[in-house]
Amino acid sequence: MKNLLARGGIEFLAVLLGISGSLWVDDYRIELANKEKTIVTLQSLGKELRDAKKYGEIRVQRIENESKALHYIIDNWGDIIPDSLMSIELGNWNLMLSLKAYLAFHPPKAIYNSLSNDGSIGLISNPELKKKINQVFEIRMNHLVEGIENQQYFYRRFNDYIIRNHPQLTNPDLTGRQKELEAFLSDRAIYGFLNEQKNMRDFVKGVIGAHLKEIQDLILTIDAYLERT
Repeated sequence: MKNLLARGGIEFLAVLLGISGSLWVDDYRIELANKEKTIVTLQSLGKELRDAKKYGEIRVQRIENESKALHYIIDNWGDIIPDSLMSIELGNWNLMLSLKAYLAFHPPKAIYNSLSNDGSIGLISNPELKKKINQVFEIRMNHLVEGIENQQYFYRRFNDYIIRNHPQLTNPDLTGRQKELEAFLSDRAIYGFLNEQKNMRDFVKGVIGAHLKEIQDLILTIDAYLERT
């Protein structure tokens, strides 16, 4: 009887160890698969972050280019010759559009969205990486969306004012509109609108600048993590 009990105990222990070992192997395989998937996830994010950085740098440069006339008017208010204003190189926009319009900001996020939706982002266990990824793709983007929405509201106000008070300037071609431009440039409300526009563009540029620094920091953090892995 004792031998039977001993044999039964050994068999039970063997089964228990076998189950535990099998579970450990399964857990190890899952952990290894998650690590491998995390590496692929971070490599994909790194590529998108570099694209987003280039996009942001180009956007900042375009805001500066399209704001040349805006700054010229503010800096020389009360002493502007319309012909000199109309000769400023404005890139893709005409004069009035460069003064009142805003630039949308849509950096690449397709890879991040896909990885977030399929749960890959959630597999990242490094707390520093998770915090920085959330800061770049969620928190900072919310700030930018808010800034752009404020610019959209401003554009509607400014455009409506121009339509009601300076309708001759709504045509993109301002040839022969020197007198209308003189009236526009002596309107104190216009000066207020332009200063508000400058402040809003400076704010958006500042947020984008902070965004670019966070992107670069995240790129370096991802690269360092991948080198250690």
